[in-house]
Amino acid sequence: MPLRLGYAFAAVMYLLLYHVFRYRRSTVRDNLSWAFPHKSEADRQQIERASYRHLCNLFVEILCSTRLRQADMADRMSFPNLDVLAAATDNFDKQAIVLLIHQGNWEWMLHAAMLKMGISVDPVYKTLHSPFWDQYMLAARSRFGASPMTIDRVGREVIRGRKRKRLIAMLADQAGPKAAGYWRDFLNRPASFYRGADKLAQTLNIPVVFAKCRRLETGRYEVLFEEISLPPHAADPELILERYVLAAEAAIAQQPETYLWTNRRWKKTPPESFLAQQQVKDTAAQADSPTTEHNL
Repeated sequence: MPLRLGYAFAAVMYLLLYHVFRYRRSTVRDNLSWAFPHKSEADRQQIERASYRHLCNLFVEILCSTRLRQADMADRMSFPNLDVLAAATDNFDKQAIVLLIHQGNWEWMLHAAMLKMGISVDPVYKTLHSPFWDQYMLAARSRFGASPMTIDRVGREVIRGRKRKRLIAMLADQAGPKAAGYWRDFLNRPASFYRGADKLAQTLNIPVVFAKCRRLETGRYEVLFEEISLPPHAADPELILERYVLAAEAAIAQQPETYLWTNRRWKKTPPESFLAQQQVKDTAAQADSPTTEHNL
């Protein structure tokens, strides 16, 4: 499907998805109300509608990614500060972990990065429930020579290929496990994150970089890199995930309409240990806050 025709289809898809089927609208509204409590209802609704338009365009762009020419793919993604990534990897001479979020077009970002830099960008992914879509996405992600890794095999694959010149791309804003995950407030709600990135970075002395994908106009994006941690890493491994979450929140705040708000990211309830820690922090914060004296 040509992209121009695809965007016309996306416009119809938006009307059906948002106005007729009302796909996950309650989830999106709940997520936005938590993320942006200080915005007006009108502002949040504007973000909501724009996010559905972007979601439909994104669906079309991913469908077209298997047929889009290499030159077109590279032209639609710009990388203004590749020097940040080059510095972290000794001019792309060693592997690094690149942490992403579900914002912009993360699929095109992986393809274009390979074409621009000439090295493999191997994504870590969770197997989809639908065998058809799982095979489709696997083929799409492998198109330019990438070697996708399932999340349960990423540790072994990275250790096995630790001498390769490549980037390991992780969409790290996915919901992690309840018991073994790293719990932290994310967009004003408790959320669990997978611990794989920080463990791999610490064990193998791999640099960690954050990649932010920002939409410039329909079908065109800009990717900006930000250093998260370089070896030797800090003794506290959670510092890597802490910096990632802060970078993710900042990126979402800058362009909230291009984030995937339909995701049921916060469906897991935090463990009692996390809630107890939060209560201790809240009590300490209240104790440190200045009190107002009233003159009678």
